[in-house]
Amino acid sequence: MLLLLREEEVQQSTMNKIPMVIMAAGVSSRMKRSSIPVGISKKLVKQSNMREKGFIQVGDGNQPIIFYIINNCIKAGIKDFYVILSYDSTQFQKYLRKIEKKLAINITFGFQDFYGKLKPIGTSDALFQLMNQFQELKKKRFLVCNSDNIYSTKAIRLLLNESIYNSMIAYNYKCLKFSEERLSSFSILKIKENFLISIIEKPNFETIKRFNMKFVSMNIFSFKGHQVYNYLKNCPINKERKEKEIATAIQNMISDNNNSMITFPLCEHVPDLTFKEDINTISKFLN
Repeated sequence: MLLLLREEEVQQSTMNKIPMVIMAAGVSSRMKRSSIPVGISKKLVKQSNMREKGFIQVGDGNQPIIFYIINNCIKAGIKDFYVILSYDSTQFQKYLRKIEKKLAINITFGFQDFYGKLKPIGTSDALFQLMNQFQELKKKRFLVCNSDNIYSTKAIRLLLNESIYNSMIAYNYKCLKFSEERLSSFSILKIKENFLISIIEKPNFETIKRFNMKFVSMNIFSFKGHQVYNYLKNCPINKERKEKEIATAIQNMISDNNNSMITFPLCEHVPDLTFKEDINTISKFLN
């Protein structure tokens, strides 16, 4: 019994050293363009037009959405974080330093260069730049997620517990409680024996119709740095969206290496902050 307890302690200690990378450098174009819903305060309208999505306050606690993500990570056993930011994120950085001390965690800032453009060129580029800034990520396992979705502790633990393969959560679309139209803004997944065999970013409706059981990515992954790095580095730019997307890097990786990414199907709602109307929806969920 004592030996089993010591094995569990070693496993937990190892898990605690696995960091979460939170991507928070986006310019929130769709949020800023979206219409103002009834019942939203002037303060939140201003935040939705000025702040990064992860820095927008939601719920009765008036905490930015990234706080709830970090809090669920802590519950899962994560203590170390890398947050990818834009260079002009001074207020966001001050807030993160404040909660770093309050929550007794470690937060390291990475910065995504926009290369002189008005917006970054995608999630794959963000992670590639971070790994160049912090070489240790090329040699270790780490988790990655968005800053505008509240992922459950259960989802985070599923990824933490998988040490053999790269992994991701495959969300059953019916459980997400989103409209059919919103499905086209996610990545749809083709899975065989729990392994990912195809990932299609922002599919059109003809593509969506071909899938009977719809599983989608909400951009939460576990990567082995040495396996994914070159695919991030060599990720091509999507001709339509002009971005380097993690989905593309993953597709190239699994095309070259069968059974290199395992999926964990999950049926649960994931609060998603894309439009102004989502602020009230997420606040109700949290409250």
